[in-house]
Amino acid sequence: MTATFQPASTAPESPTTGQPALHGPPARAAESRNPATGELWKQYPTANRAEVLAAVARARDAQPGWREQPLAIRIRALRRFHDCLYRRRNEVADALTRENGKPRAEAMGTEVAIVLDYARYYADHAPRFLRAPWRGAGPLATKRKRIRILHDPFGVVGIISPWNYPLMLAGGAILPALVTGNAVLLKPSEFTPTSGALLAELFRDAGVPDDIFTVLQGDGSTGAALCDAAVDKIFFTGSVATGRRVAIKCAEKLIPCGLELGGSDPAIVLADANLAHAASGIAWGRFSNAGQTCVAPKRVFVEAAVHDAFVTALVSAVSALRVGAGDAPSTDVGPMIRPDAVITLNAQRDDALAKGATLAVTATNSTDSAHAGNFFAPTVLTNVRADSRVLTEETFGPLLPVINVRDADEAIALANASEFGLSASIWSRDVARAARLAERIEAGSVAINDAIIVGGMADVPHGGIKQSGYGRSHGMAGLEECVRTKTIVADQFASWRQAWWFGYGPAQTERIDAFVRMAHGPGLGDRLSGIVGVLKLLFAPQRPI
Repeated sequence: MTATFQPASTAPESPTTGQPALHGPPARAAESRNPATGELWKQYPTANRAEVLAAVARARDAQPGWREQPLAIRIRALRRFHDCLYRRRNEVADALTRENGKPRAEAMGTEVAIVLDYARYYADHAPRFLRAPWRGAGPLATKRKRIRILHDPFGVVGIISPWNYPLMLAGGAILPALVTGNAVLLKPSEFTPTSGALLAELFRDAGVPDDIFTVLQGDGSTGAALCDAAVDKIFFTGSVATGRRVAIKCAEKLIPCGLELGGSDPAIVLADANLAHAASGIAWGRFSNAGQTCVAPKRVFVEAAVHDAFVTALVSAVSALRVGAGDAPSTDVGPMIRPDAVITLNAQRDDALAKGATLAVTATNSTDSAHAGNFFAPTVLTNVRADSRVLTEETFGPLLPVINVRDADEAIALANASEFGLSASIWSRDVARAARLAERIEAGSVAINDAIIVGGMADVPHGGIKQSGYGRSHGMAGLEECVRTKTIVADQFASWRQAWWFGYGPAQTERIDAFVRMAHGPGLGDRLSGIVGVLKLLFAPQRPI
């Protein structure tokens, strides 16, 4: 059994996230390049519109058979995928480093290990989620009823995934979609096509049938064709601008979509925080994956009492970072995905400096003479004006502004002033107070004394609000996003007429009021006064209609 994959191409990027646009110039082959050197590694031809529509049609034909398989078969496929990925983990991590540029430790730790978690979590928890036992009804009026809640797969699901975490973000959508009985078509980023091809191989080796998992290599034109095709749901991760176009296309067809879009996540450092710990955690959160992370802390608000001390600690942490190719053993921060991303980040930094910001530190350590055009050294800015682009836009790279605030209240107000609402973090020794403050932050998740972590946890919902999108991945919420809910209500007494059916009249109205008194009366007297009427409602002969 073969999980087919038809290859891809290149389209204009979002100016902030670098995600592919939905439309672009004529498609050309997707190029897998090493961002550190510019070396062309592999090419994949683009799936054109006709090929996309044909793949969707094949998935539509194949999906009923997959859905009707016993759940144990689909779970077995997830466990085999887990085992296949584990066996090939070094090969996959090497490919991620070569194609995406991230250091080997990140390829293994924030991609391979997390997808292994996803596979195990969904294999373990899908049975409980999909189990549909009969249960009794709650309201007194419907006590005769038995209820069953089913979770039916949508059918054919399209996934458009980005390049920054090409294995992890794709896997977080593919695995719950497959185990719930959907057929899946994945359109990976044209910048990381090999990651998509490896997923096809892994699912093929796991025994996923032909056309149940298909990889469509391509650029924005391929993604647009997938949105136009007869799919039942779209999952998209990428820029706000492209996500809006995906949502419009889905709305035109009245199909649902899940969108994880940009983020400008705030980090709030309180005066009682362990400053060395906060600086280390925020430095990792901001600069890992070369800062190309949606849930990275991108605006740091520090209470005035510890602002200078925190900046000193952060400067020390950033100064120690080593920049270079991802395959160099001592690299901390690898290259950005393409030169255009560096150009955008330079413009955001220069805008802040022109408006009076202070350059606190730029990492100067380099592990090798890497391809300079794709590198941006980790940089920290202070004294940043509120209208600077680093605060009003998403900065998708290793650039971090630190803002001095009076107190936690001002920090939360500024954090919430953003159009984004993906994630956030609070740093404090008083975890209970931090948890109370977290309730006031407008974001899909808040981490306390850590960063990014929620975005990679298999068992908790992840997603944003405001311009950061809607829908959730991971956890039971990730399974819920892949199914339609169907309710079955059965009456156990096939010949006992319902009390509220026709046969109206003054007596019937009084009996119904008696039921309302008994079921909802505020006092014991009200409830007792309705008993006789309820008995008549249930057992007295009713005139035929």
